[in-house]
Amino acid sequence: MEENPVGLATAESYYTTPKGIEDGLKAAYTPLRGFYGRQEAYFLTVTGTDMYTNGFGGATNIPDINNYSPNFLGSHPYVRVIWDNFYVGINQTNAIISRAPQVQGINEATRSRIVAEARFLRALYYFHLVRQFGDVHFTLEETQGVETEARRTPVATVYQEGIVPDLQYAVSNLPAKAQEYGRATKHAAEGLLASVQLTLGNWAEAEKMASAVINSNDFQLVKNYIDLWDINNDVNSEVIWSVQYTDDPLTNGPGNEGHLYFQFDYTRNPAMIRDIENGRPFQRFMPTNYTLKLFDLSKDSRFDGSFKTVWIANREGTINGKKVVPGDTAIKIVLNPVSDAVQKSVPYWLIDFNDKWVAAVTDPLEIGGASRRQFPTLRKYLDPLRTSVNATDGRRDFLVMRLAEMYLIAGEAAFKQGNNAKAAEYVNVVRTRAALPGKVADMQVKATDMSQDFFLDERGRELAGEMHRWYDIKRSGKFIERLMKYNLDAAENVKATHIVRPIPQTQIDRVSNPGDFLQNPGY
Repeated sequence: MEENPVGLATAESYYTTPKGIEDGLKAAYTPLRGFYGRQEAYFLTVTGTDMYTNGFGGATNIPDINNYSPNFLGSHPYVRVIWDNFYVGINQTNAIISRAPQVQGINEATRSRIVAEARFLRALYYFHLVRQFGDVHFTLEETQGVETEARRTPVATVYQEGIVPDLQYAVSNLPAKAQEYGRATKHAAEGLLASVQLTLGNWAEAEKMASAVINSNDFQLVKNYIDLWDINNDVNSEVIWSVQYTDDPLTNGPGNEGHLYFQFDYTRNPAMIRDIENGRPFQRFMPTNYTLKLFDLSKDSRFDGSFKTVWIANREGTINGKKVVPGDTAIKIVLNPVSDAVQKSVPYWLIDFNDKWVAAVTDPLEIGGASRRQFPTLRKYLDPLRTSVNATDGRRDFLVMRLAEMYLIAGEAAFKQGNNAKAAEYVNVVRTRAALPGKVADMQVKATDMSQDFFLDERGRELAGEMHRWYDIKRSGKFIERLMKYNLDAAENVKATHIVRPIPQTQIDRVSNPGDFLQNPGY
């Protein structure tokens, strides 16, 4: 008997209808959640940089990426996860782009918008792949059936024939405001193209795209920097484009896991137990000394806006012989040295900073102490709305692009064109927002302050932990220099090889033409 399954949906049958092609487009967004807010991607964008090294959990569980260890090879599961995830996305976008022109029952504006959204996503997926891996397999055609041949296309070709024209099309065909929040828009495409052109060294184009977003007046900087990280305010006037998570466990999947990884272990304190507000501390990522010294606390709000340094007791305990009750201070971290006598006299843990390399500290009341367990917590991903103290499925949206970065891109691009005065003007908009009350004038920078290192520092102050840093130090040409100077864990092993990641061994093993698909040199 031959079966005739009437409910079997295939691309050939389902993507031919207006609803089918829209559903297919929605599926093309799914791989975003396999990257933004996931541990694998944080390791490949945040650590192994001048700003972040391994905390206790990173050093214990996944040390090799930050350390550029000889053990960081194509067999590492994190490179495979990123690679496979993005190629799933690329194939889905290719399907939508190739099939949308044949769909009956939609007008041309809708058709163009569908294709433009898919091309935006395809460009984003390829943009990550070429920056992580260098030359990659490049196709603009949907894979149907089994294909076993692959070739590594030069990075320049992927930009010229894929990423840039895709984004130019998206800029021309996407609406300024999406009907559904979270879909790609014209301004998201402009913002991504600004980042692409900055990476390519096309300074005038980078400034043009970033300033187009700025001058659209569709976005405004939120008044206070810290308000960006209010979990009840993750849809705000500064967000150009974000990846959505939800409080619905049926659709949130693993969720935004960022709340797990940037935290120190406050539960070792006698007056603290794990709770929802303070989070579940996996202690993967610890700020470097460079990061801790990057902010002028006398005038810049962004350190306190980015990092949590005070914890309030949530149970009774005894610290330094003194009784501590809920509501009292249990832990305070400061960015300066404090005498042992003072540390022993206060009724809380007073953790200080003596500018020793944070990973080599032995004093438990010092940043980096207790085997890398003591450090300021990045507040940008804290999630007090989780359902339980052990829940890992965070619901915070991931802010992929926001207006402040557009000012920094425009400023850096202007600087690269020799227009330092204009560059300072862009930057000062961001620094004005960052100023402490009464310190706006003190926060202004001048044309003579502009340099490549200044822009790396300023992006560090504004964007710490937001998945830009590995890409920033790479495109700046200061990758080795910055790691040797500021990340002593990485400095032992890092070399020019590490400007790209190893190609996943699973990819190399499964091609039928291995001579055309070689591993990156040095791996």
